[in-house]
Amino acid sequence: MALWFRRKKKEEPAVESAEEAKKAVVAAPKPAAAPAKPVVPAVPKDPVEAFTNRLEAFLKDPATFEKTKAVKATRIQLIVGGSALLLSKEGVKPIELSRERSVQSDAFIRMSEEAAGELAGITTLPEFGKRYRELVRTKGAAAYVTIKLQAALDDLRLRGFFSVELLRILIDA
Repeated sequence: MALWFRRKKKEEPAVESAEEAKKAVVAAPKPAAAPAKPVVPAVPKDPVEAFTNRLEAFLKDPATFEKTKAVKATRIQLIVGGSALLLSKEGVKPIELSRERSVQSDAFIRMSEEAAGELAGITTLPEFGKRYRELVRTKGAAAYVTIKLQAALDDLRLRGFFSVELLRILIDA
């Protein structure tokens, strides 16, 4: 086999003294900057407010935000320690979190303030989902979560709920 392609050898710079040679060897390239960590908002003392901030942070996550575009119109009513929160999506708008009540919703979720405080301190979605599922399964404890679906699971699946991890965690615990 004939070699028809040869690489050119790199020319090494001429080093005038031994000290300059050491400096050339010691000077290593700078490492790349570490990827930016997600912005974690300060946790307020009120567990309901802290939980609201955590949900908003999860919704603003770029991966979650992109997936929510495919979800059709939806409403999830959350009652957190007596305060009403509504996750809603209408048309092409992104999913919004507001402090209001809805008469017609696809799911109704009731949560104690203690559970909201625990969930607000969790920064990653997989850990959030794990703890949320544990709270759903506890009965009679101070920290609890109850879920009542008001629409069929097949209908929710057709609307794209299960393509977004946060919505899947909230509904399918």
